[in-house]
Amino acid sequence: MSTPAALQDAPSARSGTRTVLVTGGSRGIGAGVTKELVARGRNVAVGYRSGREEAERLRARTPEQVMPVQYDLGDERTAASAVATVLERWGRLDALILNAGQWRGGRLSEMDAQEWWRIIELNLGGVASLTRTALPALLRSDDPSIVVVSSVVGVIGHAGDTAYASAKAAMIGFARSLAKETGRDGVRVNVLAPGFVDTDMTAQVPASARAGIARSTLLRRLGAVEEIARAAAFLSEDATYCTGTVLSADGGWSI
Repeated sequence: MSTPAALQDAPSARSGTRTVLVTGGSRGIGAGVTKELVARGRNVAVGYRSGREEAERLRARTPEQVMPVQYDLGDERTAASAVATVLERWGRLDALILNAGQWRGGRLSEMDAQEWWRIIELNLGGVASLTRTALPALLRSDDPSIVVVSSVVGVIGHAGDTAYASAKAAMIGFARSLAKETGRDGVRVNVLAPGFVDTDMTAQVPASARAGIARSTLLRRLGAVEEIARAAAFLSEDATYCTGTVLSADGGWSI
């Protein structure tokens, strides 16, 4: 594991403002997480692949606390550059919230093998490459934390989502194994498994399907971005005796 050059001369991260890198932080759930952390007074590096404009709008609200950082799940080189950029700006990295992901629906019989494996590679590989790169910086923090944003479909499965559900299930296995590897170093690694959340992306789902999903949850409604953001912040900062935990935030859909 190589250490980013910016970390070699960086000050200790045992004082100052807590700094978090949120991947997929410019839109949807990620943007909600960014806003929640900013409200808590944190420095937030907003990881984006194509949402530069949205990331800049978030920075405009609180430029001293927010910085857009380009990160692409499919390009491992951007993991090193993202971590280095954070360290150059703030000299520390205390937490990762790994929210970026890519969905591709389809039954196993409908997807060709290359497309199927690409979803696994992007989602699981992207999480692993950034975590590997960031660990040396995280270990300098007095409260290092990693939150892997999976999905309830990775917990219970879902017809027509074999690739995506497999990737999200693998992310849970990755996180729980990493928790066992890094617990003695004080790193907390937890998983957030959201259900169906009301975002711009899910707004494209037909109204009848959305209503059916809402009826199938115990709370009889979709989740709000702000609710998932608070759950992510809880795991990242408040759940100080939790590691290897999978928190389902799905309104009871998985029961």
